[in-house]
Amino acid sequence: VGCCGFFILAAMDAADKMGSVFVCQKCQKPLKIVERKGVKDSTLAALKSKNTSLLDESHKKKEADAIKQLGESFVVLSDTKSKTEAVEASQSGSANFHAQVQALTKIFEVVSDKCQIDCPLCDQCNSEIQQQLKKKRAEIEEEWKGFKSCISKLQEDSGEQEDWSAKEKEEQEREKVEAQIEAIKKQRDLLNAETRKLEEESLELDNFEKRFWEEYQEFQLDLRLQQESEGAVEQKIEMTKRQLEQLQQTNVYDDAFYISYKGHFGTINGFKLGRLPAQPVGWDEINAALGQVVLLLQSLAKQVRYEFKSVNLHPMGSYSKIADRAKPEVLN
Repeated sequence: VGCCGFFILAAMDAADKMGSVFVCQKCQKPLKIVERKGVKDSTLAALKSKNTSLLDESHKKKEADAIKQLGESFVVLSDTKSKTEAVEASQSGSANFHAQVQALTKIFEVVSDKCQIDCPLCDQCNSEIQQQLKKKRAEIEEEWKGFKSCISKLQEDSGEQEDWSAKEKEEQEREKVEAQIEAIKKQRDLLNAETRKLEEESLELDNFEKRFWEEYQEFQLDLRLQQESEGAVEQKIEMTKRQLEQLQQTNVYDDAFYISYKGHFGTINGFKLGRLPAQPVGWDEINAALGQVVLLLQSLAKQVRYEFKSVNLHPMGSYSKIADRAKPEVLN
């Protein structure tokens, strides 16, 4: 198997086929093993060891070295080689043949597991597989180049997409900021309008306050004048009341008809009413006093609007008379 570091010959005659141990896993032809000098005993020992684990990291390196050395220890023999050369090669390695078979069996298992190709293979099958692998490798390389180109393009597109996304995001942010600015402007206009309205209302309130204080001062002045006028009226009323009280307490009849007494006689305006035997009074004085009494009686009747029903009064000084209504011609 060339891909794994050693080669097996596939062309063998009938005698060799009888003693063959391995067959090609692809064409099922028996294989002939030819040993090359230079294989180290330690390599064979490592491959023959039954305790060696394929999963042990400490043995993987030794196993790889053994595969490489064993691969270099076998060569491809053409179909034109003589049977004698093959027999001589077989006799020279007969001492280690059994060990080599075990080692090769393990190698083939490892190689099959690593390369995912059933081993061993003959030279012809190996060449075909190599050609297939080379072709597949070329296809994979072309595919890889295509993928790489696509990745580069995608990266460029991604960069453009990122730039576009960044621009779109920036545009969205700008639109958002412009919307916020527009909203702030509208709010500012509303606040300015509200401010102007409040200023107008404040001016109206100032004018109203000014008018109020002017009217208040006028009212206070009128109130003061009214209070002064009221005080003057109250003072006049008080004076009038006092005068009225004085007038009420003053009786004109007391002054016009002063009634008193003098000794044993009652007097009216100084005239005695009546006489006594021991103290005679002149009839002229008595008549004058009676005239004053008639005048006072008539004045009081007029004052109270009283009308005498049976008599009429005729005040005439000392000659005053009282007439009977039933006999008006008779005067007493």
